[in-house]
Amino acid sequence: MRGQFQILSGIALLAHAAIAGGAAPKPKAPLPAPATAALATAQDCEAHNFETAIQLTGADGSVHQSKVHLCGTKGQTDAEWVKTLQDAVKKTALSSQMPAAAKEQIIAAVNAEIARLSIPALSLPRGTDIAHLPKSSTASPNATPLSRDYGSLGPLPTATNVEPPHVLGPGAAFAPAARLTMRCAAPGDEDRPGDCDTIDRDTVMVLRADDAYPRGVEVRFLRHGDSRAELDLPALKQGQTATLRLPPAVCAGVVRSKVEVQALSANSSNGSAAGRVGEYDLRC
Repeated sequence: MRGQFQILSGIALLAHAAIAGGAAPKPKAPLPAPATAALATAQDCEAHNFETAIQLTGADGSVHQSKVHLCGTKGQTDAEWVKTLQDAVKKTALSSQMPAAAKEQIIAAVNAEIARLSIPALSLPRGTDIAHLPKSSTASPNATPLSRDYGSLGPLPTATNVEPPHVLGPGAAFAPAARLTMRCAAPGDEDRPGDCDTIDRDTVMVLRADDAYPRGVEVRFLRHGDSRAELDLPALKQGQTATLRLPPAVCAGVVRSKVEVQALSANSSNGSAAGRVGEYDLRC
């Protein structure tokens, strides 16, 4: 069923809504001529006008879209128009004939229009072209200059003549780090080495080659990342062992420290990464 209803007091609210019921209502008698003329004279849709669409579901389950149209009155101010919209919200909420779904949609749409009209407009003289308004040159007292964020940065590093490291071996083949297993023994007991916890001047280090190194292995001793001594081992077959003692330079200037042992295949190119054998307590 399609119906039409009006909210008076300076507003005409026209809603064509599908209402469950099935039977069409009897047509309403037209307004008397004087009343119709008075309503047309009071309404003024050119100055103040609001329209929205709502959706209602009929008895057959089909969705019908209806329009709701509100007009102001002639000579009405913007403030009076907002009050008219607020009055429309109240009357819609109190209506006993309007479906609840229609009420919710109409009230939400009118309230949104009231909120939009309540935003204060920019006050400018009539005929002002905002493109020609002077730009403010006064900086905010709380503004932070960008130079503060960048002025504290240090100078950028400059290029050096240091040759970049080479991580590829001969023939552009990757040179893997040497793999050695180290165990420790007391002097005269090299055949029964054990785990290395501490290395001192008398410790016998027993290195076993986990791979074959036909050109030998370079063993490095580092303290806090600085190389203190290097030893060159001869060619080693896989599984072969070699014994060595701690170079005196490793203990120079310290009594106790940490020592890191690294191994590098002798056929590796300059700059190849050395394999880490282990880090141990150093007693000098």
